[in-house]
Order: sequence, then structure tokens, then C-alpha cells
Amino acid sequence: MLLVGLTLLSGNARAAEPSYDDYVAQVKAGKLDIDYTAFRMAYAASPKYEPYGAARALIGQIKKAYVAGDCPAAIAHAKEVLEVNFVQIDAHMVTASCLKKAGNEEEARRAHAVFIGLVRSVLGSGDGKSPETAFVVIGIDEEYSVMAALSLTLVRQALINHGGSAFDRMEVKKRDSDEIATLYFNVDRLQAQMARTFQNQSPQKIQ
Repeated sequence: MLLVGLTLLSGNARAAEPSYDDYVAQVKAGKLDIDYTAFRMAYAASPKYEPYGAARALIGQIKKAYVAGDCPAAIAHAKEVLEVNFVQIDAHMVTASCLKKAGNEEEARRAHAVFIGLVRSVLGSGDGKSPETAFVVIGIDEEYSVMAALSLTLVRQALINHGGSAFDRMEVKKRDSDEIATLYFNVDRLQAQMARTFQNQSPQKIQ
């Protein structure tokens, strides 16, 4: 009986793990002290996960509007991105910055807290110095967000395989230096999602 009870408790614990939509609802309700790694991985495990989807094009529009100083347009594009991918780092960063400029300190603080939580989640997944200690990402945009957070610019990129996993090997440098360093990002989840997408396409669609 004890074993059965423990098994049931274990099963209930697994069932109680928040889904991606649960995390989104929590953050929108103001709960910011969440497990951001679990949040990111819940998105990657959800049917909404599209690392190569429409959000990628919108991210470019966010940055273009933000650099041009058009915060209303930047926030509007950020909202579009967050509707399909609420763990998109740059959307939260731009939202926080623009809201602060507009004097909306409380909403800016919340957006900034989510931005910091997501960046720290990626940075906490490794040190990026080798394939074995690579940063684990669920989107290409996370790679660029991390590089920006570390004040690095990309020099060269290559997709490599090592130990049965896929990695983006990024040669980077500080913005005020010519010294080249190398960072590794584990992209297994992106590669697996791409493979699933191709498998789900009919031969006619592929042609």
C-alpha cells in the first residue's frame, strides 16, 4: 500500500508541473518568481513551439522600430511576438525599455524582470566554452540575445555535430576589441523540431 501511495504521489507531482500556457498566465498575472528554465522548456515541448516560425520575422521589425526610436511600433510588434512566443527575450527587453521611457515604471519593471529571468536561464545552462558545457537554447534568437547581454558581436558561425548533438559554434568578439573567442550553443531542440516539421509535411508540400 505504501508503494502504491508513493507511486500515486509521484504521478500527481508530474501532472502538477505547469504547462507553457500555465506559465504565461502566471507571468501575466504578475507572478515573476518562476522557474524560467522550466518555462522555456515548457514552450519547447508545447504544440506552439515554432523556432523557425513567424515570430522570427517580427523580431527584426521590433529591432528596426526600436533603433529608429519608434517605441509605439516596437511595443506593437513585441506584443505580436509574445502572442506566439512569450519566452522571446528581445520582445520583453524592448517592451521594458519603451515602457520605462513612457514613464510606466511598474509595467517596465515586470517586463524587465521577465527579460532578466530568461537571459539568466540561458546563461545558467552552461558556460558556452565547449560543446560539453554549451549554452542550451530553444531558438536562434536566444543565441543573439545572450551575445548581446555579454556585449559580444558575431564574427563567424558554423553548425557542428559533437557527441551525437548539434551545436552552433560562434566566433565572437567584444565590441571594442579584435580578440576572437568561441562560444557553443546546443541546438538539439531546434534540430529535432525541424526534423518533425519535415516528417509532418506531405511529399507534395515538400516539392
